[in-house]
Amino acid sequence: MTAPVVRNRAQENKRLHVVMRDGSLVEGDIHIGEDMSLVSFLTSRKGGWMNMTDARRPKLNEPAGHLIVQTDLVVLVSAPDENMQVVGPSGQGAGEREIELHLIGGKTIKGVLYLAPMQRMSDYLSHCGKFAGIARATLLPDNREIGDVAVNTAAIAVLREARDDGQ
Repeated sequence: MTAPVVRNRAQENKRLHVVMRDGSLVEGDIHIGEDMSLVSFLTSRKGGWMNMTDARRPKLNEPAGHLIVQTDLVVLVSAPDENMQVVGPSGQGAGEREIELHLIGGKTIKGVLYLAPMQRMSDYLSHCGKFAGIARATLLPDNREIGDVAVNTAAIAVLREARDDGQ
């Protein structure tokens, strides 16, 4: 009898910025498979727990160390070095729909959601898991570009197609 073959994916350290529900920021590194998207990584955390190394909460002036973050309390995650996929390749092959996300707490994000043609946004949100990938995200009203982000679907108060009037 032969032993099962275990394939270990190459792991990479990637830096994240994590915005929590209370408005605090956590920054640090995760270990992620080289071909895994950020949305898939966040959705796959057992019990919702995410390990971060060399991590800290900047406003608390604490030294960097190992933090464990509950992803249920996360609102938004970005990769500031822009060195990882936020949405997997299957999502990127779909059509693009410009959207506005109104988050719990009053923040608004404009960006692109990858949807199949004629797919309803509510169906997408019902099936995407805990996190949705938003491409080319901009924080409104100051139009500050924040890049590709993963948004906790439980933090979305309202989602709508973006208006053509520049808002």
